[in-house]
Amino acid sequence: MAQPRSVAQDDAGAPPDGAAFRRALTDITDALHRAEEGIGSIVSLTAAEDDAGRLIGALVHSPVAAGFGVLRWPQSLLPPLGGPDDLEAVAISLLALAGGPSDEARRDIALAAERGGGELAGEAVRGLLGLPSVQPLWLGLDGAQRAEFQVEGLAAALLDLCYERPVLIVVENVQWARGLTVPLLDALSNIVEDARLCLLTIRSPAPCDRTSGWMPPGPARRFVLPEPDGGPAGGVDTDVADPAPHAVLLNSLRRDRRPERIEWMAHHAPLAGEWALACACARHAGRRAEAGCRPADAARHYSDALAALERLPETRRHAQRRIDLWTALARTQPPPGGNAVKAAEKAHALAEDLGDRLRAARALSLLATLRWTAGDLQAARRTGLQALRIWRQTQSPLQQVQTLIRLGRGLTEEGRFRHADTVLRAAAALASQGDTRRFHGRTVLAPVCIAAHRARCRAELGEAEESLRLARAALAQAEDGGHAASIAHACLHLGWAAMTGQRYALAVEPLKRAVAITETIRLHACQPLVLGALGYALVRTGALNDGASLLLGSREHARMLGIRRHEPQILIWIAEAALLSGQPEDAVRNACDAAGKAADAGQSGDEAWARLALAHGLAALGNNAAARQSLDVADRMATQRSMAPLLAQCAKIRKAVTSV
Repeated sequence: MAQPRSVAQDDAGAPPDGAAFRRALTDITDALHRAEEGIGSIVSLTAAEDDAGRLIGALVHSPVAAGFGVLRWPQSLLPPLGGPDDLEAVAISLLALAGGPSDEARRDIALAAERGGGELAGEAVRGLLGLPSVQPLWLGLDGAQRAEFQVEGLAAALLDLCYERPVLIVVENVQWARGLTVPLLDALSNIVEDARLCLLTIRSPAPCDRTSGWMPPGPARRFVLPEPDGGPAGGVDTDVADPAPHAVLLNSLRRDRRPERIEWMAHHAPLAGEWALACACARHAGRRAEAGCRPADAARHYSDALAALERLPETRRHAQRRIDLWTALARTQPPPGGNAVKAAEKAHALAEDLGDRLRAARALSLLATLRWTAGDLQAARRTGLQALRIWRQTQSPLQQVQTLIRLGRGLTEEGRFRHADTVLRAAAALASQGDTRRFHGRTVLAPVCIAAHRARCRAELGEAEESLRLARAALAQAEDGGHAASIAHACLHLGWAAMTGQRYALAVEPLKRAVAITETIRLHACQPLVLGALGYALVRTGALNDGASLLLGSREHARMLGIRRHEPQILIWIAEAALLSGQPEDAVRNACDAAGKAADAGQSGDEAWARLALAHGLAALGNNAAARQSLDVADRMATQRSMAPLLAQCAKIRKAVTSV
């Protein structure tokens, strides 16, 4: 984003003539009237730069806009050299609504964000405005989580400030919107209807070869101001562009030390015909964007680097770069669409063809993670084992640790607890050696994962005290590292281990803490399971209504987020809670659903517990023959997996259904 500026000082110039201009101005004026009344809207305008400038000038100098706070967020093809980044520029622009750049105004903006978005949203805006942090939990967030709170905090601050004074936001050249500006505009489009806010986006009619930018949602009002000659907009033909001025600019940029020069060089190098430099700069720009939690920008730069590689001669080094770029694209593509998996498979195939085993292992490791995320546990395990064999042969201990953790985590979810524990113990042994020994911040998640998942395994294998020891060790390590997500993860597994050993009262406090952290830091992927675990612990300790409410909410949350791996376990808890509440029909229905979903996903541990819950429900309905059949299945699966607590419960219920 270019530097935000005030429109009050702009020279409005002579407004363009014509019915299209008058109609657009009338409709935007109408939108402002409705925004004053609390009914906000988005207006999308396509106009040439001069016409757009004259219309904005006419608009902000009109009487209807006199009571509005006007913010102007011009977008630019390239980031400003030495200027604030996109969200910092937005935060600075908000100071005009709070009385200026004083520290008091900065605090007022941060408080507005906190009122609307919570403590961490306020912390995010404090950081954007250069104020010191006051919430220790902020230091334990990942970069992606911080970016999410920055977007949420700015949207919340704007919504809060709109209550006192309606706001007009003018976003110029929205076709060039990039980075975190795009999710911010998405967030504003979700709240604009109930706010005293008018969001006016202006798009150039000239063709734009950039695939990013921002498009307003369907309900937005759309207007097009025709070109002065009534003809179509003209674009720049880059195929016949003169490379000389781009080469001169590149030479100047080489001497520049500002970080943003990389994006400028990545843009101008292909126009100058400097394909090797274009590839190098686009790769560097992609890494910068990825580190800044801007995956869409990163993917665009990596794609540009691949395109530049096509102009270079075929060499082994260039083939290796091509593999690295496809791997990077797999990291930065959104997983649900399948493009990430395709990119990882492409990287692996290229690495296999080249005989580059290390790059093949990297692609396989990433592919295993993507398949695990998609719920394909068996494919994730096979792929992870392929990667692990290569890492062992190439003596790569840190990569081995990471792959072993992923493999152990997947085996745990499959219900292969003894195998998972063996794998995780191997990961722990490697993590205690050499340079892999010290973990801080986000990297603490590795040893915490090892201990936490081992705790789950030992609990399922019937070693209750060892399980609790491991879970407490995981929590202590997470607290020492200060990583918020790791603390929540450890608290969840401490509570889970306690519940598996039927020590429900012990589980409540760590699970309450896990819920508080996941809600505060918006750890969506973990929230359904955490809510469900707390709900079940509350049911088991007598708080039936509160626990049942959390359980049902956790199931809906899991379905809304599409987290299929957690759904069988949540349904098992719901079935058991229904039985305790005297609703055996609901218990049977949910247990059947859990067993089917677990079987389809290859989660045999969950299926075994679901079969036990089903036997409980059928016995409560008096259907002892069906209960014994379900119990036989649960008993057989528990024996295969050495699940001692489940076997003990099977023996207990078998006495009840055979004594009748």
